Amino acid sequence: MNADSSALCWRLGIGDPRYIEIESKWRIASERIKRLHRHLEDLKGVRHEKRVTFFDQYLDTGSLDLLRLGASLRLRYRKNGTEVYLQYKGPGFRRDGLLYRSEFSSPRLDSLVREESHHDLVRFTETSVREILHRHVEPAMAEAMRRHLGNRLIDSIDSGPLICQYQKDKFSVELDGGHLEPSIDRVSVFHVARVGPHALSTFHEYENEVKAPGGNLPVKLALLPSLKAFDAALARRFSLKPERFDKYRRCASCFVKLPEPPASKAASERGRSRAPALR
Repeated sequence: MNADSSALCWRLGIGDPRYIEIESKWRIASERIKRLHRHLEDLKGVRHEKRVTFFDQYLDTGSLDLLRLGASLRLRYRKNGTEVYLQYKGPGFRRDGLLYRSEFSSPRLDSLVREESHHDLVRFTETSVREILHRHVEPAMAEAMRRHLGNRLIDSIDSGPLICQYQKDKFSVELDGGHLEPSIDRVSVFHVARVGPHALSTFHEYENEVKAPGGNLPVKLALLPSLKAFDAALARRFSLKPERFDKYRRCASCFVKLPEPPASKAASERGRSRAPALR
């Protein structure tokens, strides 16, 4: 592991650089979405991969401890809910307009797809997050969550009242050694209480992530200038505005006043005081 990879792993509180996500996030007005979509389809070297629709159920404690720490945990429902995955993103930080954070996903959780599920839209009953970590996820994901959150907080995660419906148009830009993955997202957010769902908001977002085979972090870092140049041209043309928060914080911002990123004070202090310098 080189010095840059070690520094980022330390700052993000993980042991494996393959789980580091680096992306840009931008707000875009809804009336510009169609023009941006056509522009990306017409750009040389850009390929439209697919359009997908899925649901996320964000999980947290009753006092929104994950939200306050800058982490997010969600159940992702694909293929009309027949495939369910547990996904975790740890506390991150912003630098030069990019969001750096850890990202993990479980294998498909077949035990959560059944006629009478052990969880519902608001409360976990028989199935716990700790049981899922013990039985269904890779050690790297479980270790990161325990390191960031602690077992006591993990055991307190028992609610999931925020449901988001995503429509994502995913594109690909091939580069030397890796590729960019621009996407246009339409997100509809609902708060689900015992009496039923309440629509909170619908918004559009453009984001772009750097990808490399096997999650090769040095390759990702080498491709960041290409990502920035690609986004800068779009930002000028379509008046994109930088988005400060990830989707969970944007969706839940009506429930609690959030500080400016970096989301985790502890992670930020650890990075400043003990991490090797990032070149």
